[in-house]
Amino acid sequence: MSIYAPSPAFENAASYLSKASSLSSVSNTIKLELYGLYKYLTVSHAPNTSRPQQDHGERASEAEARYIAIARELGWAPPMRVRWTWTRTMMKPQSQAGGFGFGTSKGGGALSDLAISGNVHELRAYLDANPNVDVNVKDENGYTPLHLACDRGHADVVRLLLERGADPSIKDDDDLTGRELAEISGHDEIMSVLKAA
Repeated sequence: MSIYAPSPAFENAASYLSKASSLSSVSNTIKLELYGLYKYLTVSHAPNTSRPQQDHGERASEAEARYIAIARELGWAPPMRVRWTWTRTMMKPQSQAGGFGFGTSKGGGALSDLAISGNVHELRAYLDANPNVDVNVKDENGYTPLHLACDRGHADVVRLLLERGADPSIKDDDDLTGRELAEISGHDEIMSVLKAA
């Protein structure tokens, strides 16, 4: 029997729910369901009866989908939908419509930070100073700088990354390309840029 590994989305949703003030307004039934799903996915989901059971991977996948659906109802959204503000020294997440700011671009370093910021001049300077940098490197969340720029709506950054060798066919951990992220986010200009690439 293979062990089911919860997805990064589940881990992020669980982290969000562990601090969510919205949990105080839900019923005990929902809280118990969340607790049961969490324990099922993180502790053990092996059968403890002799009855035939549905495939464990399939059941775990369904449990994770339900957990994430409840988290969304309580204000959680995947980190890629966070909009960022940029200062010369740091990035800060802005609150979303639901009042929550969360998610980061971990592990991508300066290149990911610059793609998120949308500052094409600083990005160009960085790329000029670091000509051997891999513009297709993924961060810890599975996003390339191109994914991040497409999601945030930074068309000039997308153009620059493409000029410097960014591969528009690379998919993130959710199996989405930068063009698909731009489409989901409603960034028509970026979709046109990528279609021409």
